[in-house]
Amino acid sequence: MNSLFFTLFCISFSTPLFAHNLTLNCPHKSIPFKVELARTPQEQEKGLMFRMDLREDEGMLFLFSMPKSMSMWMKNTPLSLDMIFCNKEGKILAIHENTTPYSLKIIGPVEGTSQVLEVLGGTVQKHGASEACTLTLDR
Repeated sequence: MNSLFFTLFCISFSTPLFAHNLTLNCPHKSIPFKVELARTPQEQEKGLMFRMDLREDEGMLFLFSMPKSMSMWMKNTPLSLDMIFCNKEGKILAIHENTTPYSLKIIGPVEGTSQVLEVLGGTVQKHGASEACTLTLDR
């Protein structure tokens, strides 16, 4: 019983999943998001797999310590996503819209990727986002 209370206590003080502010800065407007960060290999491997729900203003930002040729896939991911590949300065290198849920098709590779933002499929089109936009993560 004590372990249950301890677990609940720890959960109540843990960081909420979508606790980081990110802005997609476009020439015509700025679009705010609350994002979860995927920094470790374990977090990046799991990503948004098995998530049944994602609000329009939420996403996951994958952060890589060094630029790399980056590919993604949709294995075990039930939601269609838009994937925005960026360099370390937040310049958009490529956008892949409306990915197919559960697909094993490789998306990419995109050279020089330091971060990838995954948002709900259709978000890029809805907001008119393009490679002219940049990402800014509030740190």
